Amino acid sequence: MPKGELIGHCGVDSGQILLIDPCYVYKDEYGSGGDYDECCQITLSDQRAGQTALGVVTSTAYGDGVYPVYAQKDANGRIKQVTITFVI
Repeated sequence: MPKGELIGHCGVDSGQILLIDPCYVYKDEYGSGGDYDECCQITLSDQRAGQTALGVVTSTAYGDGVYPVYAQKDANGRIKQVTITFVI
């Protein structure tokens, strides 16, 4: 189990997670050549993870599901690390 405080869960319907600044949220479809399509091309590659223009994307271990997210904090309560657990 990861160390840290459970801060929530990420629901996944596309078998991938994108770590992104919320101001970059967008809408497009797979195959459209847009940002979502770029994420899919990365997670479907042999590396299964990588950098996009907007953030970092990775495939999940088992595809769709709900995955726990943990945060480690420093002595002042600032978040210093976030972990999404795909396999327990």
